[in-house]
Amino acid sequence: MKNMGYILLFSILLNGCDRLFPDEKFTFQRTDYTGNELRTDGYYYEYSTSYDSNVPNRTICFFLFRNGVCVSMGGYETIDLKTVEREMLERYKWLYRSKSVWGIFVINGNTYEEEGWSTSVGGGLPVYKCVGIIENDTTIRITKHINVKEKKEFPQDYRCHFRQFSPKPDSTNNFIK
Repeated sequence: MKNMGYILLFSILLNGCDRLFPDEKFTFQRTDYTGNELRTDGYYYEYSTSYDSNVPNRTICFFLFRNGVCVSMGGYETIDLKTVEREMLERYKWLYRSKSVWGIFVINGNTYEEEGWSTSVGGGLPVYKCVGIIENDTTIRITKHINVKEKKEFPQDYRCHFRQFSPKPDSTNNFIK
């Protein structure tokens, strides 16, 4: 009988978790991207060693869409873009189940701003923001990351380069309207 009480309590907490610990909200609204400052017919990538020193060659990728949505394709343990693209196509299956890969972006002049949800343990998903400078229609230099809730800024300096690619995943999802 005691176990039934724990199961009931756990079930109530699990079902009400999104109300007890709601996901943070974006600070700006999704708007269609109608400009030509950045290309959207492929993905942006960055070579990185900062995430895991055990993986010296890593590629991080994301897509931008004309409806103002962006999606992170995560990291790949290679810098060979043909291999990244093969693996990326396999990841399309799980994109629509994970809220923390989706975000929105806006461009003001030559400034790029992106907000998305980070992963979380034991609470709602926090919002991150990254800000960068558009160097040309195929290069974004990210200059800072921001913890939105705590208003903490973290200086960055890395470049994301564009690569034309098809097929892109569908940008419609259950997380961003």
